[in-house]
Amino acid sequence: MAKVFFLPIEKASMDGGFSKLLDKIMSGKIMNPTDTVAVKIHPGEEGNSSYVSPDYVNRVIEALSLGTDRIFLTDTTVLYPGKRMSAPDYLRLTYEHGFGLPLTHPFIIADGLRGEDEISVKMPEGFQTDEAHIASIISNSDAMIVISHFKGHLLTGFGGALKNLGMGCASRAGKLYQHSSVKPFINPKKCTACGICAAHCHVRAISISDHAVINTNICTGCGECLGRCPEGAVKVSWDQNMSIFMRRMIEYAYAAVSVSNPLLYVNFITSVVPDCDCMKDMAPPFVEDIGILASVDPVALDMASLDLVTAAPAAEDSPVSAGAGADKFSAYRPDIDGILHLSIAESLGLGSMEYELVTV
Repeated sequence: MAKVFFLPIEKASMDGGFSKLLDKIMSGKIMNPTDTVAVKIHPGEEGNSSYVSPDYVNRVIEALSLGTDRIFLTDTTVLYPGKRMSAPDYLRLTYEHGFGLPLTHPFIIADGLRGEDEISVKMPEGFQTDEAHIASIISNSDAMIVISHFKGHLLTGFGGALKNLGMGCASRAGKLYQHSSVKPFINPKKCTACGICAAHCHVRAISISDHAVINTNICTGCGECLGRCPEGAVKVSWDQNMSIFMRRMIEYAYAAVSVSNPLLYVNFITSVVPDCDCMKDMAPPFVEDIGILASVDPVALDMASLDLVTAAPAAEDSPVSAGAGADKFSAYRPDIDGILHLSIAESLGLGSMEYELVTV
């Protein structure tokens, strides 16, 4: 049974609180001075304020005392238009949100300028995924720390460490595979037939007439056209079957773990809002801030996080009336069984849904 260590929110501001949380897990895990350590975070979309703050992230890193100064923050680009779609815009956004500033840990985009910097990971027989496309910096680092914000999610009900691994470590092609039938398509009403997408298609799958047309027999699903279109006319089918999406995401989490040497997973159960940090602020939290959890088991960590949110009373302005003992995420999205992606992760050997909660 995995141990999950819990630091209540009222103790998080105390001197040494984070050190006490992490010491028992990290004892003896000292890196060489020349080792590089990736700290996988989500710095929040433009207009989002519920992400884990730079102060909290830096306090986790300081408490780890890893023995190397070569520590950097990282995340990957996204499929949809916005400031996280290309590296230059994303870096500006991270600075606006307080990450990667001078004298702190630098922020590096894990999958390169436009989400194409990746490695292919051959998956075990019996997986739905033949090859996973993982951001190259994730695999090139000597170790990884995964810091996640536990909150709701449109497709998985809730998201924590496992989503941060599976979706957050994937390149653009990997995200496209998880979210859709792999092939993007053109919305002719938005397309101006400018030809930019066709000019940057590596396999010449796009032709231009009155509007762009993608030949799905040739398209490889790399997602380059998504990032290039100035009008947002290239679209992805987001209506993927939920169970298929969850399976693919967890298989990608498996791939990320297999190449990244994760040392520790940390979940912040703060600002537990209904939607991912990829969204702008849309609704108040389900519950009051609960605390910080840490474990070497991402499945146990997410399960414990869910149990703590379930056990907590609803916040005064909660978007659901579900109180103590009720699953707030299921109440908000009754058609989504969030437990499913934890069960899949357990079946693939990523961890255990059974755990021992140790309060610090």
